[in-house]
Amino acid sequence: MFIEDRLNKIKKIIQENKSVSIETLVSRMGVSKDTIRRDLIRLEQDNVIKRTHGGAVINSRDALIFDYSQRSGTLNPVKEKIAKKAAELIHDNASVIFDASTTVEAVIPKLADKHVLAITNSLTNANRLAKNTTTDVKLLPGKLHKEQLFLFGSETIQKLAEYHVDYVLLGIFAISDKGVFIHTEEEGLVKRQMVMQGTRVIALADNSKINTTGFFKVCDLSLIDCLITDIRPDDSFIQALQESDVELILTAT
Repeated sequence: MFIEDRLNKIKKIIQENKSVSIETLVSRMGVSKDTIRRDLIRLEQDNVIKRTHGGAVINSRDALIFDYSQRSGTLNPVKEKIAKKAAELIHDNASVIFDASTTVEAVIPKLADKHVLAITNSLTNANRLAKNTTTDVKLLPGKLHKEQLFLFGSETIQKLAEYHVDYVLLGIFAISDKGVFIHTEEEGLVKRQMVMQGTRVIALADNSKINTTGFFKVCDLSLIDCLITDIRPDDSFIQALQESDVELILTAT
């Protein structure tokens, strides 16, 4: 891969995920830590990103807001297929926790014909859910992440602990035999509590997230019940899913 191609790919990963660790970039790009560090220095010099201890974040608040809007509003065929499969699993009159991810957001319009009690920490997803006339919405309290419009913190986690729902819809940054990962601790702690509150935890991830890790571990693989992805993973990961009793659902056949 040429340097410019690699830099563009790194930039896209950081834009899509708000922040990323060096270890994740090494895994995704297949290059050394030293190479990734040099690439991050160059991107920082170009005012594209800001380096952090152990990784990088997107440079500006405006870039974060634009990127979230762009990711949320753009039709992604892979994401749409994953969302469609997830919606098919949700039965009528179900109670569901929706996290703040854009993949989970894509599920919401596909539930418009079902009666759902929805709980979410996302202002964006609460707004989407409110458009479904058969959905009742509970918005969790907490501290507002101003760029990504989700609520987090001890108040969010404490309120979550009061609920028990039929389904948890979990968009994930990375998943491997080591568990489920996210890029920030503040969001990861909320997701961790969400996992504990559902009868059935459904993880949503495209193939680029599989066999990768992130900065913060949300939970062990055994704590999710189902993984929906687009392409069949390698045999070693399928074995890890089987050993953890995780159902694998593919959108591609």
